Amino acid sequence: MFLMLLQAQPARASNYIAVDVPALQDAVVVVSDLYGKGEESLIFGRGLSVSVLADDTALPLIEGASGRVSALAVGDVNGDLRNELLVGTDSGGALSFYANRNGQWERQGQPYYLWETIRSLEVHDFNNDGWGDVLVLTAKGEAKVLLSLEGSLSPFWNSKAGEAVVGAAAMDIDHDGYPELIYALRSGYIAVLKWDSEDFSVLWENYPWGSVESLVLIPHQTSPEWLVVTSQKMLYGWRLRDGEVVSSRLFEGSELGENLFYASGEGILSFSRKTGISLFSLGTTSVTEKWRVPGLYGNQAFYHGGDFYFKDENNAYHLLVQGSTQWRVFLHEQEITASLDVLNRDGELFYCLPDLSGHLGLIRVGESGWHYTQDGHYIEIDLERGVVGYDGLMIPMEQPLLDVEGLPYISAEVFPLFGWRVELDPSRQHVVFVHNWGWWL
Repeated sequence: MFLMLLQAQPARASNYIAVDVPALQDAVVVVSDLYGKGEESLIFGRGLSVSVLADDTALPLIEGASGRVSALAVGDVNGDLRNELLVGTDSGGALSFYANRNGQWERQGQPYYLWETIRSLEVHDFNNDGWGDVLVLTAKGEAKVLLSLEGSLSPFWNSKAGEAVVGAAAMDIDHDGYPELIYALRSGYIAVLKWDSEDFSVLWENYPWGSVESLVLIPHQTSPEWLVVTSQKMLYGWRLRDGEVVSSRLFEGSELGENLFYASGEGILSFSRKTGISLFSLGTTSVTEKWRVPGLYGNQAFYHGGDFYFKDENNAYHLLVQGSTQWRVFLHEQEITASLDVLNRDGELFYCLPDLSGHLGLIRVGESGWHYTQDGHYIEIDLERGVVGYDGLMIPMEQPLLDVEGLPYISAEVFPLFGWRVELDPSRQHVVFVHNWGWWL
């Protein structure tokens, strides 16, 4: 056993921002080669329907599922060498699979009921019989394996009752053609189960220090690896070598977040309530933070088409993209970007007041100077002196009042005098104007 402390590396300044993906609001998502053509599709379920997202357009695949869609998976369940689409729901935990027949996705047989909400699904042929078996995680935190027997699902294995499963996945760690089942319990336990003569047997197990927060699998052509990070911020890694499981990594990863996801060729995507979203490269004795986006947090993520997507705690999906100098401006939830000119001077934003006056309920008085009334109050913008008059009281501003081609541009500090506050969300490059009700009292 070896122990190394994480040597923190300075994060590269990030110019990533989060862009909303409205088509995926309140959806469950899976990325898979649905049609077996070597091309990954982004498939999502919402309500009673399942669709595929193509060029920002949702193309329906299934309507009228057996309940509200809560999980999706793709795999060959009936042994015909073609993928089926598996749909799990929150209505009695109905699990159905659909086959593509002449371009239409048709349900095969009757739903299988687990009687609890299905949180995630994966298809793996654990017993190597040509029929895809189903790995299920439920909302209660239980893992189950359903064997496919000629297309019919049969319960086979359950995780220990009363123990919350942090993660469960499958990977062929010994390259014998059979995927092994790897799962971790919140209480501080991780195990590898191997198919052995019609049953699972424990190939290996371990009790890391602290409760387990994340389970991460790293595929590799010759030496696949599985990792856990615990509440003590210890990162443990293992792999199979010469027929025995050996420790591959053990060090303190204090900068790692509560939820981790592996993106092939990119690194470990980390979600931390303290520091936001970070991308780490993984070393043998440490991790190195490549970039960080503060202020963001998520509980699910996937990598598709060279882009990171993540799901926040409000069930909204976002895309991480390279930022720009363009900020989007909202009046509460209504976007008004197109009707407003904004200047960025050394990181400080200045807003064209005439563009905003109608949105904010300001009425201009006279044609010379910049005088306004609002709710019985008289407001004067004095560009030369850099002050704002409020019912005769002249208030100096810390930020300048700009005269740009004869128009006043003002900073966020002025708007409370108008009964509005300005909220900035740098992680999304959003500016939101919010009405301060009762501000004049």
